[in-house]
Amino acid sequence: MAKTSKKSDSRRKRRDTVRAFVLAILLALGIRTFVIEPFKIPSGSMIPTLLVGDHIFVNKFTYGIRMPVTGTLFTSMGEPQRGDVMVFRYPDDPSQDFIKRCVGLPGDTIEMREGRLYVNGKLVDRTDRGEFTYIDYERGADVQVHRYDETPESGVVYSTLYNARRAQMGRRGPWEVPTEHYFMLGDNRNSSRDSRFWRQPFVRADQIKGRAMFVYWSWVVAAGRQKERGLIGDLLFTLYRVVTLQIEDVRWGRMGRPVHSLPD
Repeated sequence: MAKTSKKSDSRRKRRDTVRAFVLAILLALGIRTFVIEPFKIPSGSMIPTLLVGDHIFVNKFTYGIRMPVTGTLFTSMGEPQRGDVMVFRYPDDPSQDFIKRCVGLPGDTIEMREGRLYVNGKLVDRTDRGEFTYIDYERGADVQVHRYDETPESGVVYSTLYNARRAQMGRRGPWEVPTEHYFMLGDNRNSSRDSRFWRQPFVRADQIKGRAMFVYWSWVVAAGRQKERGLIGDLLFTLYRVVTLQIEDVRWGRMGRPVHSLPD
């Protein structure tokens, strides 16, 4: 009887362990699907707000709960606002996720004139913050541009970069934003492929994954253009660079930084 009891206890413990493991996985998947999701910044299109190598959390609860595959809204929690930084499925290729700033809401008319943003015919205010230099990791060179703080009617203040040498980059518009669609720009205005360039220039509401929250980790690993490897491949490649001491920079001061705060 004692041996039978021990075997029964052992089986029960294994079942409990498996059950706990499965529940932990389901909980993690549920949180990732409906609450928060990590996202790595792959390019310099959102400099100075977000840098290459920043890892952020995306709040998928901000605008409501959507079904993971269809994007159907289950319950609404709010609407995107001008100035929100959000992650969304790229309209021209929904298999890719992009991150940009929302500058146009449904019903808005957006124009770009001589590098300046106009919303509904009104020039968006900006303040000159002087010269700004950042590293272009793809070319391995410093880039010198001009920094401005924009203030749309929503009152959100954010920084943008302007490169006079690439002033004519992108189409001017105007673009009339349809119902339940949004217009996106990168903060690095002359180095961003955004709504100005896409075949489908507007992001549908059901393509939005969530609002960027804060930077939880930031480092530079393997500077230069890197091919897409997927989540597991990217993790293994990053671990390889860490083990072989090829980390180029850890930005301790950026960790915990809210995305919607002004850069230093």
